Amino acid sequence: MSLAQAYYALAAVLLLAAYLVFTASPLLQTFRRSRFATVTLTLAATAWFGWWLMNMPEPDLAGLPRLPVVVVLLGASLAMLRFMPDLLSIRSLGVLMLFFARFTLDAGYRQLPRSLLDATLSYGLFVFFGLWWAYSPPAFLNQCDWVLHTPARHKGLGLILGLLAVACLLATVVS
Repeated sequence: MSLAQAYYALAAVLLLAAYLVFTASPLLQTFRRSRFATVTLTLAATAWFGWWLMNMPEPDLAGLPRLPVVVVLLGASLAMLRFMPDLLSIRSLGVLMLFFARFTLDAGYRQLPRSLLDATLSYGLFVFFGLWWAYSPPAFLNQCDWVLHTPARHKGLGLILGLLAVACLLATVVS
């Protein structure tokens, strides 16, 4: 992935988030316990993790063969759908944000100052909130409730996210 592609991907994610927040989409309320969102995001995070684990060079797996470790980890990930579905969509979103941040940071590696916006957004938004939401889904619920409580909050945050998306698009011209 090139730095320009990373900025396009960041802009797309930020525009989607800006739209959902600015319009106070009911999706932000129903997403919490949506079975469709849980299955979709968990399968996406599990597939991405399995692909990453199978393609990483020489992983340190304590001398165990790679394939059985991958099968066990993927099986455990899928077992969560059956045994721990509560707020799993938020946890899966957090994991996907962390994976996404890694790919965008890899694209901007050693390209400062052109990758400064990428690094700031990846660390500031995706890593921080991804870790927070994966660790504590009630934090996501509280943040959504707080942002959606008044029109000024959700419109203001939506505008900020939209401006960050525009900044990413403008950064592709520079990079």
